[in-house]
Amino acid sequence: MTTLNFYWDLASFDPAVRKTAAFSLIKTLVDFQQEHESKLEEPNPVADTEEKLNAYCSADVSYAVRRLIRGLPSSREGARQGFSLALTELLAIVDVIATKVVLDLLFQYTERTGSMSGEEIRDMLFGRLFGLMSIVTAGMISRESTTTEDIIRMLESLKEMSTCKSYLAEVCHHVVINILPHLKDTQHETEAVTKIKELFFNGPIVNVDQLNLVIGLQHHLPKTDLSEELSNWKSQTILAPVNLPHLSNILKEIPADTQEALADWKPELHSVWDPLLSNYFNPNPPKGIATFQEFWDIAVDKNMFHQQASHGRKYWGFSLIEKAVRRLSPEEIPLIFTANFMRTFINNLSSDLRFLNKAAKHTAQVIQEVAEKNKQVGFSLITQLLGNNGHQNFDRITHTRTVESLLTTLDAEGIKSYIEYLAKTFVTVGATEEKAVQTTREWALNQMTLLITNPKIPKEEEWVSELVNFIMTYCFFDVKKTDKSSSVSSGLHRPSPALSEATVKFCREKFQLILASLSKLPPLEKVNSASIKTRKLNGFTNNGELWAFTVYKNYTSLTSNKKLTSLLKLSAKTQASVKDAMKLITEIKSKLTAMDKNETYDSLEHGFEILLLNVILHILINEEEGISILNELTDCYDKTFRSKKPSQKKKPVQTEEQPDPINVIVDILVSFLTNESPVLKNLAEQVFEIFSHKLTKESIEMLLNIVANTDDKKNDEELFGSDEEEEEEVEENGSDDSSSSEEEGEEEESDVEMDEELHLKVQEMMKAQGINSTEDSDEELVDDDAMAAFDEKLAEVFKQKKILKDEKNNMQTNVVHFKNNVMGLIIIYARKNPTNPLVLSLIVPLLKVIRSTPSKSSTNQFVEKVIAFLRNRLAKSSEYPKVHDDYVFDIMKTVHDYATHSTSSELSDMYLQLSLYLRKCILGGSDFELNNDTPKETIDNVNKLMKIYAESVKVFMTKRSTSFPSSIIQQMVQRYPLSSWPLLDTLVVYLDRSACVNVFRLSMACTWTCAIIQRSVGQKHQAYTQKFKDILPTLSQSIQSTLDISTKNAKLSLDSKSKKNYMRFVSVIIKIHKKIESDSTVVSIIY
Repeated sequence: MTTLNFYWDLASFDPAVRKTAAFSLIKTLVDFQQEHESKLEEPNPVADTEEKLNAYCSADVSYAVRRLIRGLPSSREGARQGFSLALTELLAIVDVIATKVVLDLLFQYTERTGSMSGEEIRDMLFGRLFGLMSIVTAGMISRESTTTEDIIRMLESLKEMSTCKSYLAEVCHHVVINILPHLKDTQHETEAVTKIKELFFNGPIVNVDQLNLVIGLQHHLPKTDLSEELSNWKSQTILAPVNLPHLSNILKEIPADTQEALADWKPELHSVWDPLLSNYFNPNPPKGIATFQEFWDIAVDKNMFHQQASHGRKYWGFSLIEKAVRRLSPEEIPLIFTANFMRTFINNLSSDLRFLNKAAKHTAQVIQEVAEKNKQVGFSLITQLLGNNGHQNFDRITHTRTVESLLTTLDAEGIKSYIEYLAKTFVTVGATEEKAVQTTREWALNQMTLLITNPKIPKEEEWVSELVNFIMTYCFFDVKKTDKSSSVSSGLHRPSPALSEATVKFCREKFQLILASLSKLPPLEKVNSASIKTRKLNGFTNNGELWAFTVYKNYTSLTSNKKLTSLLKLSAKTQASVKDAMKLITEIKSKLTAMDKNETYDSLEHGFEILLLNVILHILINEEEGISILNELTDCYDKTFRSKKPSQKKKPVQTEEQPDPINVIVDILVSFLTNESPVLKNLAEQVFEIFSHKLTKESIEMLLNIVANTDDKKNDEELFGSDEEEEEEVEENGSDDSSSSEEEGEEEESDVEMDEELHLKVQEMMKAQGINSTEDSDEELVDDDAMAAFDEKLAEVFKQKKILKDEKNNMQTNVVHFKNNVMGLIIIYARKNPTNPLVLSLIVPLLKVIRSTPSKSSTNQFVEKVIAFLRNRLAKSSEYPKVHDDYVFDIMKTVHDYATHSTSSELSDMYLQLSLYLRKCILGGSDFELNNDTPKETIDNVNKLMKIYAESVKVFMTKRSTSFPSSIIQQMVQRYPLSSWPLLDTLVVYLDRSACVNVFRLSMACTWTCAIIQRSVGQKHQAYTQKFKDILPTLSQSIQSTLDISTKNAKLSLDSKSKKNYMRFVSVIIKIHKKIESDSTVVSIIY
């Protein structure tokens, strides 16, 4: 077996390939060597020369030693790494090989000559260095065959290489340090140490390489006398407190006679940091050394992160932070997040233009990884980034999500600790200025809200409830007495200083955001066990109660607490209404308990329960609005579930017709969409989904009317209200023409009128200031004061114009946003009730919306949403209503009419999908044969449908300017050829060239005709065979007419390609006819 094939893979870039090749090579060589040694007669042979190497080693091993050493200088791919790996393993296993012969071969193959280029010299140096490292790593220094001369020879070579190239100095010193453990208590120790001191030291320590070597000597050979090397140190212990200033200067890696800007710099940290830091991460640190805080403060913080430190030193500082943060305990984390580091970290993280931005981002990523691996340090890391040395708005000022990402790594205990930290920050603020106090408390509330609103943060019901109660306490109550026995987050603590009105208002805003998030939160036990697969459980706690009910129950318990004073003063009427509503909720709960569990989530009772509870909570925020909605809801509930038939004994009193309760509820839900409360906004879609199956035609029309509403000012004010003061201001500035217009032309006209108005105002001001604005008048001089006054008034005019324009844009944006939300309700209705015939009533109004909505940047998203709904959600639904009424044919006719004016491929595809959808609603989703057994009603429906398609075919064939998509006809005849047969009566007419507006339309008539005939005639459908025969005379006349025109009428004639395609169509028809007609004379007569 040969070993030559292993050497090539040793140079692979892939470490796995190199490792496999080295393993296979060494295994093979070991087998060869064992077989060879079994034949040797000499005991304990030592191969210290090349001759003995050949004698005592097998031929393959001898070749391998030479080949591997010779390959070390190679710069090909990963040759050095692979060959040194194999050489190390071989030297470690084959112990007959002496150090001397390896050094001889190594020096021979890596000898440098004067004729070599710089790159060749570098390769030789690296080859020799890798060879010496292999000797040390293989443990050859400890062998009896190794002499002191061999060791000195290696040391001299290492010194020579470190002097030759400065970039090799650190590695050469590191190899010397690796030699030291093999010298302890050996005959070589004294002489080797003396030689090391002679070669690598010339007096006291002056650089980091010497420092690294001294640390190595102290660690591996503690009896070594280093008094001369440490003569300028105050203590023989390197890390002694008194030595830290001197140590810090050496760690800067700046020679005493060199400026820092001119000193050599490399991005990698020096290896001396590893032994220095290991002293502090060791469970049993050495005695007499400085504390970690002292060491870090002097050697790192004031050295690497000083304001005057170079970018290079700051880069090393980031690397040291990454090393330390991986190994520090949560208690030690604050020691490295110093003021200097945090200043440097935030500054460089905040902008891509910063010199060390990438280094800072990498450090932030390392911090994130550490928190993910060690849940215990997450809270400590967060508090440092947000603490005194950091910034409360760390993520905002650094434009990152560092803190937010760290929050997702916390476990339950970490989150509880963070909540307690935030609670203390909120309750007791050290600042005295009102603005600073307000800012601090708002930040704490924002962080609390983030814990619940961020879906990536793992949640547990215990701390969620605790957090909601904490915020609710300070929203609606004033704490009179502090409960010192409990934590700040779970107990009652009087805030210092007292909460301002602005803080209470902000607290209530966050409380509403939290309530909205809780309504989307599924039972947390099921989330953690990954057993939840439906949104129906959203808003429920683990015990099956609604979060809204739990929150209100906790609120009522707080109202009875004597240590609290309520900030709310609800009227007696409101309290009575709330009390009645809670009784109603109790009644609803009893009904839900009696129901099947799977039915409760979609029941009307459940919808009323959600609405009532959330509106009751809304009363705490806005009493007047909340109680109005509550009364309407209770009235709707009574009409829905408690309505009684009128007594026959009494004559009914004539009253106004009462609206349907479901219409009232839809109206309420729509109003929620424009409400400031995030709770009510979120409630609209959630509850609408439950009530959607009860919607009436009036409810649907109301939603469609909103979506189809024009953007005029009157409707805007109805939706969003108006400000009388603003109206007066607008009128004074002549803004009657500033309302938004539906058509672009009107909008341009409004701008022109505004410009003319502005021109008139400027002229009036110029006259008022004595400035003549006409060109033909005599020039008048104006003083500086008049010009200054004129400038101020002119600026005010432009300012007013800008205000009016902004108001107009904001109003348009609000209207479009509102329509978007209402469109979302319509989509929910179609998704939840796909088989309800009312779904079909959505199509035509929405098509009108698409056509009438002007193309603006503010409305594009809304229009795209409507198109996507009709094209994908509705038309491609697998479920559909089965309706045969006349209005469905009217809808189909309207779709085809709109398709004749299609302006884009997207709209054309929408019309196509709607046509196929309506066909399914009328005739079902499958094709069927029309014969004598087909019900008359079905045949009538087919004829009505085909009549609409026939009219569209006529438009397509005869009108040159039509945009009607041919795919609507194409897809119909391809998917449903059997039921599309009546369309042939129209198509055969347009097989005549004189009936078509151009040749392309003629080709489409041929294509569609072929599609129907080929898929129906002769395909086991006997009825269609006779129908085909019946239509043949008309078909042949059209064909004959086209052929005659092609030869006689040059204007209407077919070109060669079109004629070829037409004749191919004719041949297909003849072929089908021949297949069904046994008498060939009949075929010849017809054609």
